[in-house]
Amino acid sequence: MKEQLTALLSSIPVGLVPLDPALLSTMLAVFVATVGLLVIVTTLISNRRQRRRIERLDERLTHLHAGLSLLTNTTEDGLRGVALEVARLAGAAETKPAAVVSSRQRIAAAAVHGRSVQDIAATEQVSEGEVLLHLLLDKLRPEGTSAQVC
Repeated sequence: MKEQLTALLSSIPVGLVPLDPALLSTMLAVFVATVGLLVIVTTLISNRRQRRRIERLDERLTHLHAGLSLLTNTTEDGLRGVALEVARLAGAAETKPAAVVSSRQRIAAAAVHGRSVQDIAATEQVSEGEVLLHLLLDKLRPEGTSAQVC
């Protein structure tokens, strides 16, 4: 490589000041190191941005799942209430809801037993806001239809 640099320097016209081959190789090494460092920094910044986007997407999916779960439970309770009212108005015998305990009833029962909102949310695997909403809905129901505590 020294021979090539020397040949290159000897081909420079006389009016120009030739550079020392050692200085040229040092400058080349610094340039290569700078480009390599630039590539590494760019890769790290890109990786960090992608992680933030993935975390945000995961957070949004978690909120969507919690909202969908709450909507499903509320819809089931509402449809069950409508069916009971239709049956009552039709003069049919009262049908009792299935023995399956809904999450709303479990949340209300846990609150009656004195468990904290954070503990209930962790047990039911829902957000604390959803637990508070279930408790508020249970409080707003007429006295005869509140959750049964065993």
